[in-house]
Amino acid sequence: MTGRAASNMNFFSDLMITALYTAFFQNLVLSFAYGSSEAVRISLKPRAFGMFTAMISGFAVISGAICQPIDSLPAVSALPESVHALVYAAVLAGVYLITAVILKIIFRVSDHFLTNLGIAALNTLVLAIPFINRRSAYSFAASIGSGLGAGVAFVVAAALLASGVHRLSENKEIPQVFRGTPVMFLYISLLSLGFAAFSGNSIFS
Repeated sequence: MTGRAASNMNFFSDLMITALYTAFFQNLVLSFAYGSSEAVRISLKPRAFGMFTAMISGFAVISGAICQPIDSLPAVSALPESVHALVYAAVLAGVYLITAVILKIIFRVSDHFLTNLGIAALNTLVLAIPFINRRSAYSFAASIGSGLGAGVAFVVAAALLASGVHRLSENKEIPQVFRGTPVMFLYISLLSLGFAAFSGNSIFS
């Protein structure tokens, strides 16, 4: 195997391993509540599910791909955490504005679509990706994998919540006092405990 082929294999391996770990063993939505409010919201709107999850996934990958090289710069890596937050927010805001202008001018999308695009771009899940990549010292490939895994994690969480909402709404055995929001919170709590077990982190430490 040539050096370039080996490098490509290592790149793909780092990307996929990090993506699978982020999506399933450390689901950022259900284990750490990043983007959980949007996951709950979108689970109640089946028609918008595919488009919004695609937006979240896209911005998560883009944030990982852009912010990792920026963090590797010595002048940037030495900055305090609060400044890093401003840098990440500025990057995502810039990506959103460029994407919104292109979509508005070329594809003439609606203002409602652009509003959802903005919510996806500045979602807490997307904003968390650069921080996670930096603290984990991820490579460029792993950073992309982290973003991809976060997008998959959002899809998994929203799909589980949507399925739960449907099943719970049809269950007539649930006492009246627990129907609606209370039983939804119980369902999310049980899902979160299950994914916390996968992550290997101690809940009470």
